[in-house]
Amino acid sequence: MRWGLVGTRGLAIKGCLPAFADTDGADLVSVLSTDEARAEAFASEHGLESGTSDLAAFLATDIDAVWIASPTHLHHAQATAALEAGKHVLLEKPLAMTASDGWDLVETARRVERVLATGYQARYVPGHIAMRRLIAEGAIGRVTVARTYYGIHRPGPPPEWRQQRATARWGALADVGTHHIDLLRMLLGEVEEADGIHASQLGFQTDDVVAATLRMSNDVVATLTITNNASVQSNRVEVHGTEGALVAVDTSPDGRGSVHLLRPGQEPEDVTGERPLSFAAQLDTVTRAASGEDVSYATGEDGARNLELLAKIVD
Repeated sequence: MRWGLVGTRGLAIKGCLPAFADTDGADLVSVLSTDEARAEAFASEHGLESGTSDLAAFLATDIDAVWIASPTHLHHAQATAALEAGKHVLLEKPLAMTASDGWDLVETARRVERVLATGYQARYVPGHIAMRRLIAEGAIGRVTVARTYYGIHRPGPPPEWRQQRATARWGALADVGTHHIDLLRMLLGEVEEADGIHASQLGFQTDDVVAATLRMSNDVVATLTITNNASVQSNRVEVHGTEGALVAVDTSPDGRGSVHLLRPGQEPEDVTGERPLSFAAQLDTVTRAASGEDVSYATGEDGARNLELLAKIVD
């Protein structure tokens, strides 16, 4: 499948390019940037057929699907144009600036019969998939509580667009926290209630530290603590039940950490499984879905629902 990429910095470099290099069924052939010279230089450096700053020209190229890794405030317009042009879309989180715009993209994708996927790489981590299976099988009994932490360290301030509510709306919550919200939904079902507190310790308009409480289906209670002002990057997801616990350490977003099943009186069991590049696993899965295969992926509906929850936690 021939793919186009929207974005030439940040995630485009760290996640998208390695994913294409590691995915046999997806070929990156074109790139769109807000800067023409940067688009042309990116295309030349990475051996692509074309690079442009013209969205219409980009969508007129011979591509089947688009991976959009641009700033949040551009998502809705770019994804709408791509879907209307008949392209499948993998859209980075958060899906849009508002839940209504997120659901609008879902409806557009349904109308034009194209795949709309949201960029939640944690869904493709084998250890997380094992957690979901073990929970469903009752390996830890009845789930009672879950606890998550996600902290990242930035050597400098975030990109300027992430500092402004007009272009990002949220900071740490949408940058990293949304990954764990989506992971909790994958593991435990829907979120029935959500609330939170936040602060802007670095002085920007957007949040950089957030604590949230979630009530999941079946009255499971979960907490979320996130920051992009930590000394080192680390994350942890704990799911506790009446007969044991599952603990994932440093598995978000790329799956390089470990997952263990803990049960009373037994040695911890490593259920991590393989450690593939989760960006590549995501790209491969979405490519297969766009090709008509019946595979599980983070849908546009997931992205829109998570937008509703972000707004409840920080607004």
